[in-house]
Amino acid sequence: MFSVRPLTNASLVLRKVFVCILLFLQGATALRAGEIQAGLAWHVQGTWRVEGVAKPIGSGDAIDPASLLHPDEAAGPHSVTILLPDGQRVLYECFTAADCARGFRVPSLIRKPDPFALDMLARIGSILLRDSAAASNERHANHSPQPARQQAVAVLDTANRVHVSGLIADLPNGRYTCDLRPQNRDWPPQHGVAIAKTGPSIQFSLPASGLYDIVITDALNTARIDLFLAAIRPSESARFQSFRHAREMMEEWNDDYAGWPIDYFLRAYLESLVENAKR
Repeated sequence: MFSVRPLTNASLVLRKVFVCILLFLQGATALRAGEIQAGLAWHVQGTWRVEGVAKPIGSGDAIDPASLLHPDEAAGPHSVTILLPDGQRVLYECFTAADCARGFRVPSLIRKPDPFALDMLARIGSILLRDSAAASNERHANHSPQPARQQAVAVLDTANRVHVSGLIADLPNGRYTCDLRPQNRDWPPQHGVAIAKTGPSIQFSLPASGLYDIVITDALNTARIDLFLAAIRPSESARFQSFRHAREMMEEWNDDYAGWPIDYFLRAYLESLVENAKR
């Protein structure tokens, strides 16, 4: 025989408090697990690994906040930049075996990242991973001293012409030439194409939609603008609206954490949008 004793008011209160604490802890654990969102590695020099992972870190690899990074202890400089989806930028570097023997802890996120930021970094990472390390380093080192860089989206008219402004609006009116290289190898590069600037934009005639590297040079043969252009059809405009959002987010992050590679990342983001449009 056994008897069931009714709960007293004090017991009921204690039980409710216990249940609330348990639910809070469960919710907090789920929140912490859900908030661990990957950043990415950028500009890796030397060999680095995430603790417990055999594969070396490469440019574009996903890196979780709070990960422990280990450079190898070989002689020579080691550095890696980690970019997190809340806008943080962290540079780790070491030069001696003793310094490289210790690990480097990636910081935790200081705020919950915007879902758009997570998608943006994932897109950029996919492009960085696609490119070989040699190609990435070459692109990073081009043009010394570098002309002003610009990334833009422009809609083709019925005659396959686009008008581009931005940094171009700051150029004095006059005669310029441009070297135009389509990423689509079906179309040949064009060199020394004469263009005239008479207003806030410059007009380009292009063979088709797609991605173009365009270098604008002045009458003194000085490269003034290095333009990466996505020429799109009017029907694709809605798909590329996110490019403006990506630019604004990166510029905001750069104000808080100077050093974001905005030009290279906007280029990679544009490439990801064009590749997605082809699918």
